[in-house]
Amino acid sequence: MGLVQILTPACEITGGEKTAKTIQDNLISCTVVDASGVKSDSITITLNADGLDRWPETGQEIGCKMGYLENEKLGDLGKFKLNRISESLYPNIMTLSGTAASFQEKDTTGLKQSRWQTWEATTIGNVVRTIAKRHGYSPRVNPVLGELFVLHLDQTGETDLKFLTRLASYYDAVCKPVGKLLVFTEKGQIKSISGIKLTPVVITHPVDNNPNNPAYVKGNISSTDKSKHAGFKASWYDAQSASQQTVSNGTGPQQKLGKVYDSQQAAEYAIAARASMMNRQGEKLTLDCPGNELLAAEALLTLEHFPIGRIGGQWSIDQVRHQYDGKYRCGVEATRPK
Repeated sequence: MGLVQILTPACEITGGEKTAKTIQDNLISCTVVDASGVKSDSITITLNADGLDRWPETGQEIGCKMGYLENEKLGDLGKFKLNRISESLYPNIMTLSGTAASFQEKDTTGLKQSRWQTWEATTIGNVVRTIAKRHGYSPRVNPVLGELFVLHLDQTGETDLKFLTRLASYYDAVCKPVGKLLVFTEKGQIKSISGIKLTPVVITHPVDNNPNNPAYVKGNISSTDKSKHAGFKASWYDAQSASQQTVSNGTGPQQKLGKVYDSQQAAEYAIAARASMMNRQGEKLTLDCPGNELLAAEALLTLEHFPIGRIGGQWSIDQVRHQYDGKYRCGVEATRPK
């Protein structure tokens, strides 16, 4: 990123010809938030509204690209559906906001409708595949999670998506529609299991690190007390003996998970996932850096030659804010990888 100072930042809005041109001609700023887990990606655009007689229509799809004119092409940050427009008088500024297009498709199959169903003597994989087929999605299930046994589980007045999200939470996993896929996997694997290739990014601390330098970076690292719980334990129901059993890991104070799991394998997976999550989230990074279209949620980030050793090394990106306002900067939130 040492050549940032000679590059020309750019933001390009695509989509409906008239809407895209109107936005492009009057653009003040654009912010795209790329988030991991169940959060939907989002876009916020501000325009100079002087002379704009009509608002762009909500419900339409636009795309956004950011990067530098000197590069071969701008980075594609995704497609979004506009769902809210507001306008202020002094100054006369219009604000457009939207969320990832795949989360705004018409609910023709009832993915968001409440259902009552009992699931018995099956696996997580079968549950996800059944629901995915019902709504026209192609399932993508983490293979280990998919084999976990489900003895009995009630879906009572929940939408299928909310039900799967609850099921995922028992294993510190996530369930999320990604385009035409329904993905059920560990946190941090949404994009990789969806077939999206993420490029690791390296940021090197500039020699002359001051706010007047386009390569300027600043950041913060924080840590929680990982010693509070040295291990975890969980109960599981043994059908053969008709009794509850307990499994645990670690030593010292142990935190008990609230759910009674349907098998020893499921309980062991859950406590291992919780321990991994606690370890991964023990350190958190926030970073403000030059814009880089390769920065994406769930990608790996390596910080080199930073004067504080604790901030260096490899990180797993949880969220990225791409912001263009004549300049192009990124705000990154990250935790240590597993």
